[in-house]
Amino acid sequence: MGIFSNDNGKKLKEKGGSNITMPVTSSNTSSKKEENVNGVSLISMETTIKGTIETNSLFQIEGVLEGDIKGGNLVHVGTTGKVKGNIVAETVHIDGEVSGEISAHKVEIGTTGRAYATITSAVFIIQEGGAFEGTKKMKVALIKEEDKRGKVESKPEVKPENKLEEQK
Repeated sequence: MGIFSNDNGKKLKEKGGSNITMPVTSSNTSSKKEENVNGVSLISMETTIKGTIETNSLFQIEGVLEGDIKGGNLVHVGTTGKVKGNIVAETVHIDGEVSGEISAHKVEIGTTGRAYATITSAVFIIQEGGAFEGTKKMKVALIKEEDKRGKVESKPEVKPENKLEEQK
């Protein structure tokens, strides 16, 4: 079932009785992140959708979408998935094919993934076998914010020439 079958994840019970496993990105996952997950949306293969999809749930597409995705936490384009449009989300994982623009904090192209896109992200990963053709832009606002947190304030230097002038 793709990215939702991670053994390290949290198990959810579907209404039909089967289990879904959500990926957990950190062993110290905060309850705030768990509150933002409103379920899992799955578009199965042999399904074609035209239009815009807006969701705050984890979203996986195995079919074809001709339109945009405005996702919350995670958008996963599965191995049989094709998106002809733009994707905006916190994390985008591509195992299928995407043509358009992608804007996210993290974009990962898997071993079977193909992205023909303009990608704007702070984190960009291409696994061996994955393909990317297009333009990559860094999400500068996020990087500048992280730099500010990591910098230590330094004291201004006293120039030796100033001391020489005082002695004269």
